[in-house]
Amino acid sequence: MYDHSSPFALARTPGAEPKSAFALKRLRRAVIECELRPGTDCSEPDLARCFGLGRAAVRTALTTLAAEGLVAVEPRRGWRVAPVTGALIGDVIRARQALEPGLAELRLTADAAAGLTALTRMGMALQGREDRQALVTLRAADRQILDRLAALAGGLVGRWLDEAWNQADRIAAFFDLAGRHHRPPGREALVAALAAGDAAAARHEITAALTAFQDFATAALLSLPSSLEVAGAKQDRRRRQTGPDATTPQARPHRPHQQGDIT
Repeated sequence: MYDHSSPFALARTPGAEPKSAFALKRLRRAVIECELRPGTDCSEPDLARCFGLGRAAVRTALTTLAAEGLVAVEPRRGWRVAPVTGALIGDVIRARQALEPGLAELRLTADAAAGLTALTRMGMALQGREDRQALVTLRAADRQILDRLAALAGGLVGRWLDEAWNQADRIAAFFDLAGRHHRPPGREALVAALAAGDAAAARHEITAALTAFQDFATAALLSLPSSLEVAGAKQDRRRRQTGPDATTPQARPHRPHQQGDIT
């Protein structure tokens, strides 16, 4: 799943993490959190140097990320971080609408319900805060709730949900760069409905959360200023003119790199 390093994650067996697994987790996080900006060209040597990873581990990680739709190979140019486009946003919303309502049929054990309830309480405590750290923690708690539900679903559905949520997290991070911040909804009613075996109520909560994300993404997309689109287009032209060496991985960007990709 997305953030197994989260303090909310389930415990794992101690031991050294393989370099390839660490590289995949680190680069996936860099793409999802927009450390590597959407639309950025990058080479394996640049990524290895920027993140302190081995070349072989980087290559293996990029191959996996390409299969997840987060990056794409660019012939004679290296790799390109997938742009955030209107089409991508629509695809992610449709995927979530197809998959997430099925979670309403899950049946929670007492232990599972208790763990999810603890996470919802943390979310409730953070809902009124406006600082950046509170938003980051709120999103992490919300994602842990979703990840636990996906783990209960298991199989292909669990993996598809993970990929759809990774893209949704990336969309939210992208709009963060433009000053539009998505706050996850409270999940306490969803967890209570699942614990009670009330599939109809659970489905209602899931649908409401999906609608809120769709409304946010649509409004954020339409609000992008034309000045940023022009800046993104200029950077895209400069990249085409100067080649992949002109662009190196960007950490913690302050504005969207590739606004021109959004229509």
